Amino acid sequence: MLAEPFVKLHSFDLELLDLGEIAKIFAENTQNSDLLLLSGKVGAGKTEFARLLIKANAKKENIDIEEVSSPTFSLIQSYEFKSRKISHIDLYRVKSELELFELGIPDIFDSQITILEWPEILENKSLSRYVSIKILETKKLKKYRNVEVAFFGDGWDDLIGALLGSRHFDKQNI
Repeated sequence: MLAEPFVKLHSFDLELLDLGEIAKIFAENTQNSDLLLLSGKVGAGKTEFARLLIKANAKKENIDIEEVSSPTFSLIQSYEFKSRKISHIDLYRVKSELELFELGIPDIFDSQITILEWPEILENKSLSRYVSIKILETKKLKKYRNVEVAFFGDGWDDLIGALLGSRHFDKQNI
């Protein structure tokens, strides 16, 4: 996981509505086997971003999901869609990488879209293709967020292009 990203995008002073727009771009440009690693402090918006992405997938397929639960206590929440499966995993309570492997979590990465919160525990797992999304509170206003998106491995051109085509990222931020 210590490889250098081939593209890194930054966006600053985003509101919740902006995070929803970015999550929609991810929903439209991800597919089974895509791994999204969400990091940030407690309360930064990792779970909210995952919820927004899952709801955007549901809306895209005209499926009504009333509630997207946090996987903090269950560890994994999975959602079946017509064209994909998404698992939202929260590793906050997982104490070791060994426990992660005992739960079989890395085995699911290749068969679905995996949204993984608190990925720092994967320090010894060699991941070749993933997106790292860091959500950070801004210093000036607590309701705003800064987002850093780093792409590792090949096959992210459509997602990068869509993010650059949004009003939130531009080529100057690469």
